[in-house]
Amino acid sequence: MKKYLLLAIGGLLAATFSSAQTSTVHFVGEADGNSSFTNNGVGFNIISHRGGFSIQASYPGTGWTGAAVDDVYIDNSGTTNGVDNAVLNASLSIKTTSNLFRVARFWVYLGDKSANQGTVTGTLNVTGKANGVNRFSQTKTSGFTNSTATNNGYTLIDLTNLNGQNFSSFIIDELQLTIGGNYQYLAVDAMSWIKDAAVLPVTFGSVNAAVKNNNLSISWTTEKETANDHFEIEASTDGQQFTKIATVASKATNGNSDTALNYDWTSNSGLPIAAFSLIGLALIPFSNSGRRKAWTLALAVLSVGAFTIAGCSKSGDAISNNSSYYIRIAQVDQDGTKTYSKVVRVQQDQ
Repeated sequence: MKKYLLLAIGGLLAATFSSAQTSTVHFVGEADGNSSFTNNGVGFNIISHRGGFSIQASYPGTGWTGAAVDDVYIDNSGTTNGVDNAVLNASLSIKTTSNLFRVARFWVYLGDKSANQGTVTGTLNVTGKANGVNRFSQTKTSGFTNSTATNNGYTLIDLTNLNGQNFSSFIIDELQLTIGGNYQYLAVDAMSWIKDAAVLPVTFGSVNAAVKNNNLSISWTTEKETANDHFEIEASTDGQQFTKIATVASKATNGNSDTALNYDWTSNSGLPIAAFSLIGLALIPFSNSGRRKAWTLALAVLSVGAFTIAGCSKSGDAISNNSSYYIRIAQVDQDGTKTYSKVVRVQQDQ
């Protein structure tokens, strides 16, 4: 009986993995310069963290399918507004707009500013994220192809065995690649990935944050909501550590909507923006019930002589040119799971 049970379980697992949809995207048909693409019914955005990355279709025969040359791929060649896209520590993300996914392997071409290889050396960091949180991060430091005579200059990055570890089973919504050392040019082609059954509960559209009339004003849109409960607005002074400052209920009926919905929130407290860094952002009142407690603590902190808010001019109250403040929206599912929007910098009131 035990033997048959094990066989049955083994067969079930085999059926589960074999039924997963594996796709390899070669970017065929994508327009040159696009910052997004679609493969197997799933949309992806190409996010440039440093250097300008987009679909490259202007140089036929310079890509790699994994077995032969091809014509279209992602890279950071060319210039934008006179600024070279090929830079040291260039970094991009390939991020889904709907389904979660797993990555099996992909190919990269690494070179100097002019895509030359030869004796150029450097590193490649590979990070998988879900809901803005790192699921894995590894840096490859050697074994890169240094001649177009081999695989057209491309190096296979196999996540089933990256630095001796298997990361191909990690479910993510974002794959981030960052080059280091003397590498300045990065091309990505032939990404093999598996669509996960899970779908992001909310698809975020635009997110904006600005200081208006000395109050923090935030707006965002959702293109689709599934089993959404509410949103939490989070703020940060460094773009890394965030604190919740407000809660906003979902407008979707029972948390579900297939149409775009618009949201906005304003601090409406009279609390000078200059106080953000001192009282830690978390003290911005976001409801009548929390206002008195927040102000009490704010006044207690201010009374120690750090600075005085009375008599401040508008320029003193607004975010200074030397300060940066960041906002992101956390979507909270009905089961408590969180999904994050992109991080945006607060625009200063002029």
